[in-house]
Amino acid sequence: MDLEIFEGFCKARGRQYKITSYDWQGMLGSVIGKQADVAFSAISITDKRKEVMDFSKPYMDNTWNLVSLKNKNIVIKDLVELKKYSIGYPRGMAYSGLIKDKLEPQGIYKLSDVKLYPTYNEVLADLKNGNLDLAFVEGGVAMVHKKKIDIQDSYIFSGFDKFGFAFPKGSPLREDFDRYLAELGPEKLKAIVDKWMK
Repeated sequence: MDLEIFEGFCKARGRQYKITSYDWQGMLGSVIGKQADVAFSAISITDKRKEVMDFSKPYMDNTWNLVSLKNKNIVIKDLVELKKYSIGYPRGMAYSGLIKDKLEPQGIYKLSDVKLYPTYNEVLADLKNGNLDLAFVEGGVAMVHKKKIDIQDSYIFSGFDKFGFAFPKGSPLREDFDRYLAELGPEKLKAIVDKWMK
């Protein structure tokens, strides 16, 4: 989805691009260090990240899903129940902010109790092997993996996360990209997002 949006921008502006693959932290670091002109991969816009990079206007609202194996039948009706379960997710994800700023102050769940992993693959492998009760995943990731693993949504957080394209601080490319998003308009943008999310 992100790539389709960016390819559309490049085509509309007569630009060419070269993609370099990074792990999550390396991708963000490449933007901060100005080795990359843009980064995209469902990047959450956070205040902390805005201190070191600029973001496009949001192109998608995201959900954060706590998923579990269907056979465990974990359904969270009250967040206080989270204390009973182990939770894991990849390092560097925005879920840490939710836990630290919202859940921990209310005594619901401690950030120090989270199991951190290099990628979603390891998180979901531990979930599948029974070494983890709940995995925090983004809505799109949950949708993809529900086709591969017998998982269910145990709880869904919404209204906390928006995706944007990350640019080095002061990048003129960001302003042009925002103009492109405005030219696309909400209907076309939603059609692209829906195509990839269904």
